[in-house]
Amino acid sequence: MDKGQDKISRICNELRYQTLEPAKLEAEKIIAEALERSEQIIAEAKTNAKNIVEESRILIERERNVFNSSLAQASEQILESLRQKIEQEFFNSNLQELIVDATSAPKVIGRLINAIVENIKNEGLSKDFTAVIPRTSSAEEIARCLGEDVLAKLRNNPLLLGNFEGGAQVKLLDKKLTLVLTDKELIEFLKLYVRKDFRKFIFAPEMSSDMLDACRN
Repeated sequence: MDKGQDKISRICNELRYQTLEPAKLEAEKIIAEALERSEQIIAEAKTNAKNIVEESRILIERERNVFNSSLAQASEQILESLRQKIEQEFFNSNLQELIVDATSAPKVIGRLINAIVENIKNEGLSKDFTAVIPRTSSAEEIARCLGEDVLAKLRNNPLLLGNFEGGAQVKLLDKKLTLVLTDKELIEFLKLYVRKDFRKFIFAPEMSSDMLDACRN
């Protein structure tokens, strides 16, 4: 009876081993594969995270560059608009008014004509000429401001009224040439040369740079 019982126990143990051992091995294999896969997933996640961080950094850098570039362009446009506005208001309005006021005075016109005639005389350009004065000027007042030599040369050719507001013209009749020094020419001259200094000191590069830095901060 005992021997029979032992055989049954042995058979059960052997069946249990044959059944459970492969299952145990398979379970261990599955666990090992799962652990390996989890390590791969973690490694991939870390790599992806690094890539995402790097891509985000690059994107942020690009956005910052675009922002700074746009800000710089906008600042330059604002500065240029400001330059143009100041130049227009100063040079096209105030400066013109100042030049006209200054060059429409009889004494100033007389000095201009005297100077032009003196240069003509020194260069021997012409002996037959006449002077043209602003349309709103008084020929009598200006004549009183001219030198005796100039008046003597203008006796045969009286002062003429021209279509300008300040300054004077001297026409060399025998040369068919006109020397022009009117308010319009003076304004253009000053715009050309004064504007350079105006821009240099008022809109120096340092100002633009400081303004851009201030805008960025």
